[in-house]
Amino acid sequence: MRMRYQAVPWIRYRAEKDIQQFLSEHGRLRVYEKGQCVMPAGEKYPYLSLIISGMLSKSFAVHNSSKDFAMSVLLPGTMVGDFHFMSKRVCNLQVIALRESSLIECPHDTVEKAMFADYSFYRKIMNQLMLDMESDSEGLATITARPADERLKILMKILLVRYNVVPDKDGWYKLPVYMTHNEMSRIIYSTPLTVNRLLLSFKEDGQYIRGKSGERLVNIRLFDGIYDWCPDDPLIKLTRSGEAF
Repeated sequence: MRMRYQAVPWIRYRAEKDIQQFLSEHGRLRVYEKGQCVMPAGEKYPYLSLIISGMLSKSFAVHNSSKDFAMSVLLPGTMVGDFHFMSKRVCNLQVIALRESSLIECPHDTVEKAMFADYSFYRKIMNQLMLDMESDSEGLATITARPADERLKILMKILLVRYNVVPDKDGWYKLPVYMTHNEMSRIIYSTPLTVNRLLLSFKEDGQYIRGKSGERLVNIRLFDGIYDWCPDDPLIKLTRSGEAF
């Protein structure tokens, strides 16, 4: 079960098609290099943006800890800059491009004018912003309430659902986004050594393997009893509905 909200932890929902279309038509494309800071901590970000390609992290410094950041992962289709758009305040969050990433950046006032002119669009934007905030809140709740092995399984399951991955006849799924041990550990607030240990444990149980090209493969049995969504588990429904978030 999710801890509190409908949104899933760490991985943001894609923005609605109407929102993606609006931002695409009224924003400007900008490419960020790997490692480049998109949104510096302590500074205002004047855009509501849409990720077109790449991968970014939303993080904050954890002082006096060897675990330097707690992260949310921002994938294509996701919006960036929601907190600044809502509050117009600075905060200690930062967004960094984990890989070369393309964003369409749309100024706040452009989005606000469209919202005030169309109540339906206003509600869509507000709903999307709330889902994003719920996802961040769920991420923190999951980190504090679940052991590391469950957190890693949850992350894998969310990626499978988001990209609507279909298993082979033996129940094996290919994880659609390759993440390093370091990236996974930062998302689930652990260490690369712990992630490596957990993956070896999953492998010993016959539920995780590496493919010929290095891809990560997990068996559906890895998720037995882990983090089912009410009223139905979307991982079980994937091949029926063809839908993903």
